[in-house]
Amino acid sequence: MKRLAVLMAAVVMIFGTQLYGQPNEAKQIKKFMEKLNLTDEQKKDVEKIHFDAEKQTIAQKAKVETEGIELRQLLKADAPDKSAIEKKISDIADLRVQMHMIKINSWFAINKLLTPDQQKMWKKILENAPNIRRQWMVKRMDKRRQPSTWHEQQMSK
Repeated sequence: MKRLAVLMAAVVMIFGTQLYGQPNEAKQIKKFMEKLNLTDEQKKDVEKIHFDAEKQTIAQKAKVETEGIELRQLLKADAPDKSAIEKKISDIADLRVQMHMIKINSWFAINKLLTPDQQKMWKKILENAPNIRRQWMVKRMDKRRQPSTWHEQQMSK
């Protein structure tokens, strides 16, 4: 069962982070969504799925943060309890898997709303998502390499 959870977490990370990872990626996905030619009803339903997923993800992130604080407390104890620490780490991992499952469930929910032709396009969009992320990361790294302040510019000469 744990292997399945780990496998699902990996799959979720691959697809989920692509859709919800960065603002620029979200803009790209939004452009692709426009290409699907969704009906007004579909647009409304997709928006609801996204909002619900976002709310659930935020709630899960809060739980992860809270568990993280509790983990730090366990680690700072005068006599740390190894089994309690392991359990807390396992709990955090489970919460993260649940967070990724929210994204996968939203993907399936959106896919279910689409016509067969739209589903084919949706699949292509998701296949291209890693390329979008890679392009965005390269641009971001290039910006970081360029000196941004006058002092950095002078130092790079």
